[in-house]
Amino acid sequence: MANGLLDVGDGHRLYFETWGNPAGTPVVVLHGGPGSGCSPRLRELYDARRHHVVFFDQRGCGRSLPFGEIRANTTAHLIDDIERLRRHLGIARWWVSGGSWGATLALAYAAAHPQVVDGLVVRSAFLPGDGNVRWFFEGLAALRPEAWRALSAALGGAPDLLAELAFRLSGDDRELARDAALAWLTYEQAVNDPAAPLPSPTTEELDRLVGKYRLQAHYLKSGCFLDEAAFLDACAGLSGVPVWLIHGRDDVVCPPPNAERIHARIAGSRLVWIDGCVHDPFHPGMAAAWRVALGNEQG
Repeated sequence: MANGLLDVGDGHRLYFETWGNPAGTPVVVLHGGPGSGCSPRLRELYDARRHHVVFFDQRGCGRSLPFGEIRANTTAHLIDDIERLRRHLGIARWWVSGGSWGATLALAYAAAHPQVVDGLVVRSAFLPGDGNVRWFFEGLAALRPEAWRALSAALGGAPDLLAELAFRLSGDDRELARDAALAWLTYEQAVNDPAAPLPSPTTEELDRLVGKYRLQAHYLKSGCFLDEAAFLDACAGLSGVPVWLIHGRDDVVCPPPNAERIHARIAGSRLVWIDGCVHDPFHPGMAAAWRVALGNEQG
């Protein structure tokens, strides 16, 4: 395994690592969030014998430096970073994979650089623009009322929950920022699994969460710096490229119509539904479908 920090300009350095078979099919992994960073557990979804896997943490995320930095940090920057990383590693063409926000970024990157993309495998796709953001912070009040009320109460009943979170996470009051990060984490987990126990992160973990959610708020406030209609139009340009769209039927974070709309725009794309699956990359059905898609990377 090789790893390092790639200087991409603007004061940002990306942490990256390669794993698997250097002679195998190159596959780049785009993590979700925005802001989450690449989890080592994602290796479970790839085959070290067949794949030359490239993991990296997007600007401001994970082990990239400076952590939590939102300056010079937009989707256009990330698309350029992915291409810079490909060239740095000397990879001529690769498969692009990602989940949730990572699925959005994968599709946007492939649409911008189709000449170097052999195919895509994405799951639980997020749609940029205001729609999914409003759904997460407003629409879910009807579907997950207890979780939504708890978040609203933690933010003092603010009329715009995302704006209030962004304000608290970006301010100088460290305790206020930690409380906002904990409220966001609690809401996120309750939306996915209402029966889950309340999270209890350490102070150090909370400080990392502040950076993660500050970056996520920066992206979500701007609709992830992409227009939904323009994004779907760009996806249409991927017709003829092998594209696998895998989605849980019970996903409430990124609703199933997201996948249907993308599928409708990409001629020849394959849409795979996972019954009983929410927004979980490691659900047995989701993981199995993911491995099948990557095992058929010749399309």
